[in-house]
Amino acid sequence: MMPPTEDVETPQAIEDVLRAALRAPSAHNAQPWRISRVDERTYLLWYAFTDKLLADPDDRDGLIAVGGFYETLRLAAEARGLRTEIQPEVARHRDGISLGTVTISALRDAADPLSGAIERRQCNRHPYATMPLPETLTDALETFGNVLLPPREVTGLVSRASILSWGDRRFVTDLETWTRFVDVAPDGMTFDCLRVSRFDAVALRVALRLGRLPRWLAWFYAQRDVRLTRASGAMAVLTVENREPLALFDCGRRLIRSWTAINAAGYAWHPMSVVIDQATFTDLARLVDGRDPVAIYRVGRPLGDAAWSQRRSLDAVLVPQPR
Repeated sequence: MMPPTEDVETPQAIEDVLRAALRAPSAHNAQPWRISRVDERTYLLWYAFTDKLLADPDDRDGLIAVGGFYETLRLAAEARGLRTEIQPEVARHRDGISLGTVTISALRDAADPLSGAIERRQCNRHPYATMPLPETLTDALETFGNVLLPPREVTGLVSRASILSWGDRRFVTDLETWTRFVDVAPDGMTFDCLRVSRFDAVALRVALRLGRLPRWLAWFYAQRDVRLTRASGAMAVLTVENREPLALFDCGRRLIRSWTAINAAGYAWHPMSVVIDQATFTDLARLVDGRDPVAIYRVGRPLGDAAWSQRRSLDAVLVPQPR
């Protein structure tokens, strides 16, 4: 890319980039990121405890989500001729965890190849074709730190993890808090994206009212996850060297790059996080040679189109600096 011939860092251009970054994904679509203006081009980026999930006691999902927000912001900016730079600095406070300050300026180098595909990044909960992934995509995912496993090696873990989750009050409470029994909502998980039928909606209401399910009923609910796992081309496991905030933040960035590369290649992805949230984590770690898994998701050629989930407005996440 040639150096820009005019000022592209207008307030409107920066606002457009910030709005584009709101499309970043997060567990339960909780959107736990916040930005606070320092000056016209600099923002403090932080994780808000307001949107903390009960099933995320060590803030793994929250910090990964904020890393995903930043990488979405970075790629969206480069698609518009802008660049972002983050000065990492971890600070814990009453409202959450700050990760650093982000500065937006003109892009004077070539744009990241993935920047052209960031707006196509989308979760797809449909069954996938079971054919192997193309070698180019496999290589890209491994470069980003993923370990690819055959679905058959993970199916048993998915079944056990799902059953354990339905008996876990934290998991069920999070579902009750973040499930939206409508097709349009600015946060949480809506039925169109979850692909929930009318029968499933009634059953889910019953499950949430019970608080936790007996094992036989949990097994019934778990079969949907099992079927989807089998209907995949591969299971990808993202690992991390340690669970310090900046390591998890970087993991979120790598996750966005992985998912964007998958969508850019015409394939799809769908998280199966229950395997990491439950005791099945230990068995999954063994499958990836003892490395620390922090994300697991299905990959494959989609057999149906997915709905787009909604996001909060910029006004909801652009807030005063935390105390």
